Amino acid sequence: MTSDPVVPQLTVRELLEVPRFRLRLVAGEGAGLDRPIRWAHSTELLDPGPYLRGAEIVLTVGASLRDAGACAAFAESVKAGRASVIGYGVGDVTDEVPEALRDVCDRLGLPLAEVPAEVPFLSFTEWFAERLAFTRDERHEQEETGRLLRMIQQGHASAEVLRERIDDAGLDPAALLVIAMDGVEDGLPGVFGLDGDTALLITNDAHAWTEPAGVGSAGSLDHLPVSLTESLTALDAARRAGGVVHASDLATFQALLGRLDQEQLAPFVDQIARPLNEYDNAHGTRLTETLRTFLDMGGAVGATSRALFLHPNTLRHRLARIESLTGRDPLQFDDRVALAIAVWAAR
Repeated sequence: MTSDPVVPQLTVRELLEVPRFRLRLVAGEGAGLDRPIRWAHSTELLDPGPYLRGAEIVLTVGASLRDAGACAAFAESVKAGRASVIGYGVGDVTDEVPEALRDVCDRLGLPLAEVPAEVPFLSFTEWFAERLAFTRDERHEQEETGRLLRMIQQGHASAEVLRERIDDAGLDPAALLVIAMDGVEDGLPGVFGLDGDTALLITNDAHAWTEPAGVGSAGSLDHLPVSLTESLTALDAARRAGGVVHASDLATFQALLGRLDQEQLAPFVDQIARPLNEYDNAHGTRLTETLRTFLDMGGAVGATSRALFLHPNTLRHRLARIESLTGRDPLQFDDRVALAIAVWAAR
């Protein structure tokens, strides 16, 4: 049984394209090609399932696969062990992959690849080990960058400490921005940092992100602490609402409210929105709708009256009723802000 290294972001499809292995898919083509692979496990056991940890390529020369029943038992055990693909080495026991094994893999939706005789199984484990070592070195570099970014944000280090890495990445130092994301995706242009589960990307490309993401504003290297703070704040908003939030989206009324939790918003709902809704339901009135329109019209009586086809005196009567129920006067700015928060939170 092998150890349990984790080699991320490799699929069956990508392994089939690795030149050194010259693998040829002979069965099980379909959705299985997108399964992840983390390691290689060679075996001649007829029932290898108990020894698998999942997401392996299971390599065999078929010493135990003497008939259709054995092929079926082997493939079903591999499938039960959550392995991703079988690699059958030709040239030792048989000159080609047994047809019975192909048939059962097609039936199970389990990818089956032919391994050329000149490709030793050991080369798979060596390749995965090399890839794992590289991944660990790369992650260490990303974690170090993430630590430096946090120090820069907190004012404990100058952004100049990252200039060499930024230059090595070929970035324009006059137009840098930070993107905070929940995951890391290969191929994004820039300098990656990892802060726990948060990926921080220094880049020139405001579109280089995976969702959810927060995008800071662009500027020179000296602007990096601001962009970093903006990106983390925007990521928090994106986690709540989904999608991507840019720095320019943060300085809005809706963005501010979106950063409040339910406990902070509850008093506005309980003291303002609920009494209005209960009164409307009990009396068949439209106070909530009237208030919402009044707020949308910027607190203008004339514009609201026209939008609702009401006489201004009728509107003023409704606004007075809203004040009596909530204790907030819609004609006063501070109270109108509280009413707007309640309407937003109730939605």
